[in-house]
Amino acid sequence: MPPPTQHHHGNPQSQSQSQSQPQPKPNPNLLSLLLKPIIMLLLTSLFFLFLGFAAFLLLHLFLLGGAFHRLRSRPPPAAATTTSNGFPLRDINKLPRFRLSKGSTPDSQCVVCLDPFRNGQCCRRLAACGHLFHRRCVDTWLLKVAACPTCRTPVRLNPPPPHSAVDQPAQGSPQFSTCSNPL
Repeated sequence: MPPPTQHHHGNPQSQSQSQSQPQPKPNPNLLSLLLKPIIMLLLTSLFFLFLGFAAFLLLHLFLLGGAFHRLRSRPPPAAATTTSNGFPLRDINKLPRFRLSKGSTPDSQCVVCLDPFRNGQCCRRLAACGHLFHRRCVDTWLLKVAACPTCRTPVRLNPPPPHSAVDQPAQGSPQFSTCSNPL
């Protein structure tokens, strides 16, 4: 390292010495070795920053696009109720119901809930086919499907003709009593 030069403002000889000595130039190889990695690091960081941002935007666009597609493909609520093939609730309430009493409990079980019939339970016997069910079980079924759960016979309000061989409970019979509570 060269000795430090003393600058004297009033001394012209010192000014000529400082002008005659060349200023040290920075080494261009050293400068380029430091700047190249810094510039590459900055460019790489910016690239991955924009790549992450683009991935984030695309992910949200796909998620929102899927949500909008599901909303568009879903039928409107009014159309869903009109396409139902269930039995209307007002007609289900018009179907005959009765309460099982001692001596009238069949040995079978309700095919909807698979529970056996017990005394005092409110039941329905479908007029078209004669199958017996718990009232709540068959009412829930009929709201969705207007057919017998066992044989798929369409349910109707009017009883079968008198010449039918379907065993109907007699209203005056001591084995059956009217079930008064609605759904």
